[in-house]
Amino acid sequence: MAFLVACSSDDDNDDNQGPDPIVGTWELVEVSGALEPQFCMEEQSTITFNANNTGSATFYLTATECTPTNSTGGWTNNGDSRYTIAVPGVGDTPGTVSFSNDRFTFTTPAGVLTFEKQ
Repeated sequence: MAFLVACSSDDDNDDNQGPDPIVGTWELVEVSGALEPQFCMEEQSTITFNANNTGSATFYLTATECTPTNSTGGWTNNGDSRYTIAVPGVGDTPGTVSFSNDRFTFTTPAGVLTFEKQ
């Protein structure tokens, strides 16, 4: 399953800025909406966004009987807090991201995924 992330910011992403706030490894801590039954929350699903616009994920999905699903991909900052994430088992999913402390919430038409920084 492919994993592709596009993320956003209100900034122009010139060379004088620090890394995008999404860069790092995050653990999936909450899922709601139609996406909820697709994830095994008893297991520790993680996603990593690298500064060079690559990424990887290990998700535990009900479709694979809660065995780990590993995937790799990339991400792009689209601006205005808009992200597109190809979530394992779900596919390309557009939405918005909001950051709060060591968490980010990805809000999509199908539900909300909340991640906590590791």
